[in-house]
Amino acid sequence: MPASTNGRPVMPAGSPATAASANLPKYDMRLGPDTDGTALALYRQNIEILYKLDLEPDAAARFSAHAITYQLPHAVFAQVDSVAQTLRRRPEEIARGGDQFLLHVQVKGELESIYGGHARNVRPGDVVVLDLSREAESRATDFRSMYIMVARDMVPSQLLDETAHGTVFRATSGAGKMLYRAMEALIQTADGLSRAEAGAVVDGLLAMTAGMLESVMAHDDDAGAARLAKALALIDRELGNSDLSPALIEASLPLSRSGLYRLFEPLGGVRAAILQRRLERTMKTLLNSKLVMPSLRSISRKYGFQSEEQLTRSFRSRFGLTPHQFHAMVRRKDYAGLAAQAKRGGFANLQAWIEAFPDEARASELGAE
Repeated sequence: MPASTNGRPVMPAGSPATAASANLPKYDMRLGPDTDGTALALYRQNIEILYKLDLEPDAAARFSAHAITYQLPHAVFAQVDSVAQTLRRRPEEIARGGDQFLLHVQVKGELESIYGGHARNVRPGDVVVLDLSREAESRATDFRSMYIMVARDMVPSQLLDETAHGTVFRATSGAGKMLYRAMEALIQTADGLSRAEAGAVVDGLLAMTAGMLESVMAHDDDAGAARLAKALALIDRELGNSDLSPALIEASLPLSRSGLYRLFEPLGGVRAAILQRRLERTMKTLLNSKLVMPSLRSISRKYGFQSEEQLTRSFRSRFGLTPHQFHAMVRRKDYAGLAAQAKRGGFANLQAWIEAFPDEARASELGAE
């Protein structure tokens, strides 16, 4: 049950040290069974530095907790047993501090959780990635858990990406089994480890978690959708950059090259997605242009084509006509033909927008009368 000071995990107040390894500080805190609320009050004092704590009356009446915690300069790791409870980390708790990363391992009991707006059921053997700078809520049955809490600046960047928060490595997966056993071994052998040895194990566990994150997120529809949305938003921001490429996107997001390609596979690949968005913006610009002859040089620069020729070649390849021929259809108000071109390009939203043009134009003409 660690608190934090300036982003560094520290030990909770009131936790007595026991005789353990001289090199690795160990704290063994037993609270309860509670008869007068004193044990729960001390537990709440520690927990509510990071979370809002709630217990049902029956759980409060039989409250007990046991935490064995080991302290490192940049991290703490622990095993905790306690009764059913609800922990919430909302903006007010986040504002009080606790800028750390948590790797949570469920040993006994279950969690019904919401991490960053996504519901998760956590069962024995599951391992969860948690970013304490983001919102979380967990309703636990009587439980035993293990965790590592690490200062944020010591964590691999992949684990701090907003889409990683709440990722669950399931107990049935190879990655989940590996992480569970590694964490279990750390707790079981901690009394015989030096600070340097325990620190190396913690760093290795985090690196292993980061390395396996992409594979588990690839099978998580919510996480995959969020990560794809973030990548597409980056493409939209950089659309005018003619050097926009898979390498630039990979460097800007916590993804490997293979992970990036898997993410964009449903869209035909990264380069295909970039071209699709450039052509969609070009088509929309031509639809809105009031000029007799829009400047292809201006459009090509705005949307990252390397030249007018590249723009024209790409446009003709996709739509079967040049940008100027397309704009001529706009001037003729050939809405059916324009909608057909949008459909051919795979721009469903743009197609619906064009198909609404005739109604809007008629309404405008009636208003003018």
